[in-house]
Amino acid sequence: MNFKKDGSVMRIVRKLARSKVSSLAVGKMESLAVKMGVDEKQLLQFYIDARNNAAREKFAAVPYSERILLLPQCLRSRSCPAKLKELGYECAGCGECNITKIVDQTKKLGYKNIFIIPGGSVATKILNREKPKACLGVSCLKELVLGGFVCEKLGVAAQGIALLRDGCVETAVNWKKVENLLHLNSALNI
Repeated sequence: MNFKKDGSVMRIVRKLARSKVSSLAVGKMESLAVKMGVDEKQLLQFYIDARNNAAREKFAAVPYSERILLLPQCLRSRSCPAKLKELGYECAGCGECNITKIVDQTKKLGYKNIFIIPGGSVATKILNREKPKACLGVSCLKELVLGGFVCEKLGVAAQGIALLRDGCVETAVNWKKVENLLHLNSALNI
């Protein structure tokens, strides 16, 4: 069966991804999708959507002071003057990319910390060291899936946003979506 041609199956999988489903249901959804030949990127996006929906309320209930933001270094401009430190790049505030604006908003909200990281292995180190109660992460789909597993294992309420364009340099993300999740707060009923 061609997954893309079967609109009814696609609607069901999308509906599952938007609902609050358990990890077991997500696993079954993955198995079904693989058997039907679903595109890997679609499958990973559905998985991230399902995880986000399942954890959204918990994430929103965590105070900003107990949250961290993880951004990939690939969102930086080619001319970025940031220096690599032990746990990632430290934004120099040059304004060459949108990271400066997000870092400023994150600081104003009172987030526990912001990291601009060179890869997923650093994310695990940060989560173990910082011990946040919630994490907003931006990355490629595969890194989001891996990060979701780590967050679940550590009991961290996570929200993930996939890059619109992958690669190692000057990638893209929906910055409005980042801002919306950055501000998500159960007290605001968002």
